Amino acid sequence: MVRPTAIGLTVPLSRAKDLTPLASALHVLGTRPRLETLQALMDGPKLTAQLPARVDELRMLEEIGVVTSQLVDRQLAWTLCPNALERVADSLTG
Repeated sequence: MVRPTAIGLTVPLSRAKDLTPLASALHVLGTRPRLETLQALMDGPKLTAQLPARVDELRMLEEIGVVTSQLVDRQLAWTLCPNALERVADSLTG
């Protein structure tokens, strides 16, 4: 089975045959630390210690395709993926 991802949300909700990708993305995005993390990443890449979400929560965001990580001097730097949040919003507004 293919993992649902925010990047895969390309069909408006009104035409979707399967709501699993949207449900998965909303579930992952739906906690305060994760939302605060996304807000912080809108200002640019941040190290793990600079973000409110725990590493396991950051990995969840990475799994649905809204952030990426890169090892920088033995620390993970996190970056918001371009257009990922817009795809989630576009799926809802159709």
